[in-house]
Amino acid sequence: MAPTKNLSHQQKTQIMQNLLCKLNKKGKPMLSIINELTTEYKVYRKTITRLWKEVQKQKENNNTTINLNNKRVGRQAPNKIQFDDEKFKSIKFELKGTQHAVAKQMKVSQSTVSRLKKDRVIRKHTNAIKPTLNDNNKLHRLSFALSKLQYDEHTDSFKFKSHNNIVHIDEKHFYLTRESQTYYLAPGEVEPHRECQSERFIPKIMFMCAIANPIFLTNGDVFFDGKIGIWPFITQEPAKRSSKNRKEGGIDQTIRAKWPHGMSKHIFIQLDNAKPHIAHNDNEFMEEALNDDFFHTTCTTTTKFS
Repeated sequence: MAPTKNLSHQQKTQIMQNLLCKLNKKGKPMLSIINELTTEYKVYRKTITRLWKEVQKQKENNNTTINLNNKRVGRQAPNKIQFDDEKFKSIKFELKGTQHAVAKQMKVSQSTVSRLKKDRVIRKHTNAIKPTLNDNNKLHRLSFALSKLQYDEHTDSFKFKSHNNIVHIDEKHFYLTRESQTYYLAPGEVEPHRECQSERFIPKIMFMCAIANPIFLTNGDVFFDGKIGIWPFITQEPAKRSSKNRKEGGIDQTIRAKWPHGMSKHIFIQLDNAKPHIAHNDNEFMEEALNDDFFHTTCTTTTKFS
């Protein structure tokens, strides 16, 4: 028996044209053409006859146009919930912190909220607190930004400075271990043993890192990678002598050793988001910075207000 098949509007039209071409004396389709169409379109013979009866019924009702569209309804998607934009905006921000809270305020399910988020009807926003700035604070920030520009006479426009003579220094704290750590072990492998004096006070270590802008030659080769060094911040005094753990001196000596030849020796040390521990014109600092003819170091900081 031939398999059932849903016929398209075009296929139904072609079938009716073939049936009308071969009618018997009573005005009905011949059995031979019905069998041919059954084989050609891989449908039941009853499907062909039902289509013919449907067209004849529409003609008896004096329909001006013959409708051959599929009447099968099939599965319909559920009606989507209408999103009330004004109602959603009227909810306080404190009550819209989670999907569960949004679902409770809108009186819908969490899956509906998730679908609205997926359809980008609503969006997730992470809000960061901003510092309160007065007019003087804003003026300082604007002055700091303008100090990074320089005028180009050839193009009659302002461009950003290269910043190749700026060394960025930042500090970061790390816990030596975690209170709970996950490992993947082989069968029979001994579990690692970790211990600490107190789980509430896990020791931390601070690193200080100094980097500068990398410099590339015209052919793409690296002239200066910008990596000056990273140091565990254990004590604040420079090493008095070299050892296998550290070299003699501090950051200043390392900058001098790695600074590329031919670059500007007027170097600005940029402390990110931190006030300098000394003034930029500190006598001891200036004496150390100027004790080498080709080196001049100045200490600055970004503008930060609380």
